Amino acid sequence: MKIAVIAHTDLPLALLDPKQSGAEECLFACEDPALARRARRRGFTTVTGPLDDLRTYRRLHISRNDQVLVCLESRQDQDRCFRALFEVHPKMAVTALHGPRCVPHPRWEGAVLALPMEKVGAAGLLGVMEKASTRRAVATVRELFKGAERVLLLVQEDPDPDGIASALALRTLLGRNRLSAVIGSFGAVKRPENVSMVRLLDINVQQLRPEQITEFDRVALLDVQPLHSPGIPTDVDLVIDHHPRRSQLKARFRDIRPRYGATSTILTEYLLASDTPISQRLATALLYGIKTDTQLLGRDTTAKDVAAFSSLYPLVNHATLRRIDHPQFPRRDLASLSHALTHAEIVDDILFAYLGPLTREDVIPYIADFCLEVEAVEWSVVSGLYEGKLIISIRYLAGARHAGEVTRAAFEAYGSAGGHRAMSKAVIPLVQIPQDCLAHDSWVRDRFLVALHEGRQTAGEPATG
Repeated sequence: MKIAVIAHTDLPLALLDPKQSGAEECLFACEDPALARRARRRGFTTVTGPLDDLRTYRRLHISRNDQVLVCLESRQDQDRCFRALFEVHPKMAVTALHGPRCVPHPRWEGAVLALPMEKVGAAGLLGVMEKASTRRAVATVRELFKGAERVLLLVQEDPDPDGIASALALRTLLGRNRLSAVIGSFGAVKRPENVSMVRLLDINVQQLRPEQITEFDRVALLDVQPLHSPGIPTDVDLVIDHHPRRSQLKARFRDIRPRYGATSTILTEYLLASDTPISQRLATALLYGIKTDTQLLGRDTTAKDVAAFSSLYPLVNHATLRRIDHPQFPRRDLASLSHALTHAEIVDDILFAYLGPLTREDVIPYIADFCLEVEAVEWSVVSGLYEGKLIISIRYLAGARHAGEVTRAAFEAYGSAGGHRAMSKAVIPLVQIPQDCLAHDSWVRDRFLVALHEGRQTAGEPATG
């Protein structure tokens, strides 16, 4: 992301330090060559030219993913700047820093976030600029879905709290209901906690077939991308996700932030930036989505996740949250748990457990989490058979490696595979497993160890085992 400043004075130079901004590049556009020289000494890349000239803004080489700060002394100067800037970059996120006598004209209200100079210190300039960028993204998303009669908010095949909460938040952001914006999945909600969540929060997740997508006017993917599971379309209207971007993806608008711990964090920022009311029900869903994907802010977490969690916390129904978070463990799954613990194999710091045929898929990630608690274990790799597929859940205590990358290297050639630094998953149809592989547990172990050790050698680490 770049930050571009358009100004007539030195004030932005005192407020914004390019080295501390976190931006890829800080640009400064002005009409005064002497001001441009001062900006260069501060570390800005400068462009000098008339602020009503389209060529000035083309020379900035910015996109709608960047942020613009305008600091001009008169409404007339603002108007000529905004007209030229928005002609070149219609979707640009703009913050206008202004004095008491030069509030931007109401005609720019939807496109420009006005910030009084006297509030700069209290509000935090970079935070306000980021809010302007998020507001612009919200406006684009709303415009994209405007007039669509039926909308599909599609989540992953085994819907999890982060995807479900994100879909509920997007529906709220669009001002729609469950009839005009369907939360859908190609699979059923299975894990006990997730079943409890949709029941207690009254969230309807419809199980669909891939061919039913044509029944909708717009399709949004939440917390999922193509190739995560069969049937996920590669060409959609909107994608909001925190997983690494898939190269096959085509979307009219996408907001993909792999650094974030949860997609629910992105949607919380959308709601807060657009001043959309957050109900107790929605806050409970979003906070639970962040909590589960970050293991209560202990895994793959950024300051953004913490900030979103803090904003939601006072709004949550904590009694409902406790009921969601502690469902009873079904008696019929005790045999699977016993089998995993009895036959677990530990190689160095990696615990492998194979559960065999299962009646429920959600047992696998549950036991993977549990096995990571074993003394001296850094990785847990738990697999089992469900509905003609080999399901593999991987957990990692988050050191130098990336669980998602190791999982892709080991299993993506045979099915879908990937995930985050500390947790990942592979789903492999049994027909894709080599026919000479007679023991699934040995095949999973060998594939994983090869991928892990090859990755260590590539990174210059000593290969163990």
